[in-house]
Amino acid sequence: MSPSSLSLDPSRPKKPRGAVALLGAVGRSTPAMLVLSGIGFLILWQIVSMNVPPVILPAPAAVFIAFIALTASGELVYATLATIWPFAIGLVLGFVVGTAMGLLLGIFRPAARVLDPYIFVGWSIPNIAWLPLFIAWFGVGNLTLVIFVFISAVFPQLLTVEAGAKEADSFLVEVARSLGGSKREILYNVVLPSSLPYIMAGLRIAVGRALVGIIVGQLLIVATGIGYMFQFYGETLSLAKYFAPLIVIAVLAILLNRGVNWAERYFIPWKIRAFT
Repeated sequence: MSPSSLSLDPSRPKKPRGAVALLGAVGRSTPAMLVLSGIGFLILWQIVSMNVPPVILPAPAAVFIAFIALTASGELVYATLATIWPFAIGLVLGFVVGTAMGLLLGIFRPAARVLDPYIFVGWSIPNIAWLPLFIAWFGVGNLTLVIFVFISAVFPQLLTVEAGAKEADSFLVEVARSLGGSKREILYNVVLPSSLPYIMAGLRIAVGRALVGIIVGQLLIVATGIGYMFQFYGETLSLAKYFAPLIVIAVLAILLNRGVNWAERYFIPWKIRAFT
């Protein structure tokens, strides 16, 4: 059989060429996909903004100029710092308390039977309904803001971790008990490792809830930070400046999500993922 006939054999798979190969390579590259999707979004934004008044949707260039101006004046930097520190304190406290209580309630079933109804009631009440009580109890200030963020984050973390602790392998728990393991040893050596995926899932939900909590709290409690910028520039219809804090919150949310993804891969390397 000649080489020419081999090259024309229809049964042999053909390698993709040109544009097809380029598209395949881009599809396998996450950074390339992010860049292309961002460019496509900006093009679509520009096209829409050219057909509507600026008071409805400003152009990307106008938003960029406003973002630079607010950053250079220090207003956006100060608002970001005033938002990050109460958010971080409330989220960390919510994560620590929610994780600890979730593990304990997952192990001590009698305590769970007593406390679960109250926890579910607290989770079911809209967070904004707590605000008048918090203001009456703690006053108007950053303490109330931190507590509001804490309440926003602690319940999803607690309930998710408790569910994970209850799903611990009963066979491993019985083996640990038969070997004389104490409650503390069972917690650290059996329940905690099996609950790590739930801890990370709870943290992902808690981050989103805490971000909503900090913005709502700044709108209604302290009138400062990113939340106040939303209120002020929204009421004055300065939409180009309104997008500046929106970009900050979007970037913060993306970074936090990437951080949770990294922590999940670092602390749970054995987790099997069906889709990657």
